Amino acid sequence: MTQEDDHRDTSGGSPDGPGGGGTPESAPPPEPGGWAAPGQDPSEPAAGTGGQPEFAPPGQGGQAHHGWRPGPEQQPPGQPGYGQQGYGQTPGPGQYDQAGYGQQGYGQAPGQYAQYGYGQQQAYAGAPPGYGPPPGHGQQSPYGHGAPHGGPRAPKPGVVALRPMTLGDILNGAFSVIRNNPRTTVGLSLVVMAIASIVSSVGFSGYMSDYGIFLDQAMNDPASVDPEDPLPFSAWSIIALYGGTLLSYAGTVLITGLLTAVIGMAVLGRKLNPSQAWAAVKGRIGAVVGLALLQLLIFFGLTLVITVVGLVGLFLGIFLAASGSEAVGVAVIIAAVVLGFGGGIALAAWIYVRIYFAMPVVVLERLGVGGALARSWRLTQGSWWRVFGIVLLATVLIGFVGSLLSTPFSIVAVIPSFAAPGETWAAVVAGAVIYVGEVLVSSVTAPFTVGVATLLYVDLRMRREGLDLRLHEAALAGYEAGPEIYLPEPRT
Repeated sequence: MTQEDDHRDTSGGSPDGPGGGGTPESAPPPEPGGWAAPGQDPSEPAAGTGGQPEFAPPGQGGQAHHGWRPGPEQQPPGQPGYGQQGYGQTPGPGQYDQAGYGQQGYGQAPGQYAQYGYGQQQAYAGAPPGYGPPPGHGQQSPYGHGAPHGGPRAPKPGVVALRPMTLGDILNGAFSVIRNNPRTTVGLSLVVMAIASIVSSVGFSGYMSDYGIFLDQAMNDPASVDPEDPLPFSAWSIIALYGGTLLSYAGTVLITGLLTAVIGMAVLGRKLNPSQAWAAVKGRIGAVVGLALLQLLIFFGLTLVITVVGLVGLFLGIFLAASGSEAVGVAVIIAAVVLGFGGGIALAAWIYVRIYFAMPVVVLERLGVGGALARSWRLTQGSWWRVFGIVLLATVLIGFVGSLLSTPFSIVAVIPSFAAPGETWAAVVAGAVIYVGEVLVSSVTAPFTVGVATLLYVDLRMRREGLDLRLHEAALAGYEAGPEIYLPEPRT
């Protein structure tokens, strides 16, 4: 190699500066106490290839490549990327303001304070050229509480950009999860709900058969209807119908746990297949089921209290009004309706939002049932109205789509009972139609519901804990992170 070829100055100084040849003899020794990678002695060279930093763009493993540039999702228009200055390259004259990702990046001259990559973290004085702190180290999200406007673009390795999300980001991300990985999202939902909905469909068949017989009897001979048994449904059909509903709820719980892991990994661009999703969640099945049962008991108890208080107040008001105290009775009735039913519903909605993220916490943070409820309660502190608004909108959308898809199946299921009341084939056809409709509707609505909940959970952690910077680091390092990426950092 000729002297002209060996023109790169490894010391970080300009080739025209003192000792401009850039030879090892002319390079100044590192200052004691200078910056070093965590766990490395400052006097030793940096680990990696050629003293380059260990973190590197996706696909490069632990080696940085001088010619790599961020993709369109990562590099702001009109600004040079890593290939011009960074990862240990020597800045030329006038290039100190042209570092990739915004203001000044990895290739800073010694002794200068510069904005690292995403615009927030400063390099230490005296740091060797080409090095900076690891991405996101000790930082909160540089994007504040919303999407950047005219600032650096957040990387988007998966279904959403790694920054605090807007409402549109969350809804689009939930749809993108279904579109990008239908085999796991829709396929898992189809298989699980197909098994869990069998009992309820059999119960519905018996229920519709009993209803058809009763209707035919009432139309042919109204006097034959027993007034003491106006709804003569068989006990087995009632048990199968409501027992099947609980079994369908258990299937929904299992789907929620599996899809939470799938969507958590989809944020980083990983597509889990069904076996990988099961492997990620199988150790948490006990906690998932326990949490689902506890939530069911909580809302069953709230419903019971609301109903009892409302009905007691309603009957007391009617009794007082009938006893002559009409004004007092009307006041009691209004209080029972407004405070009993209305206040109870408001209380249930408040509690529902506060523990809304317990399932993502159980699956991704691997906490127990009680710890997950407490963690969700803390995460939603100060964000109740925002979470409530997004959840309400998502619920309305899911309800509309579910009704739109299920209505044709419900209409078709009723027709055989009217066409041939009491016939066995009519009941079988009605049950089969309802079964197919329930499975198909659940396979579409369940992934979207879980997607909104999981992405909203990730968004809250980005806003409160700077989770997006940890996800940046994993995305730029190019390794396949697992659910452990969501484990909370230990408190100091």
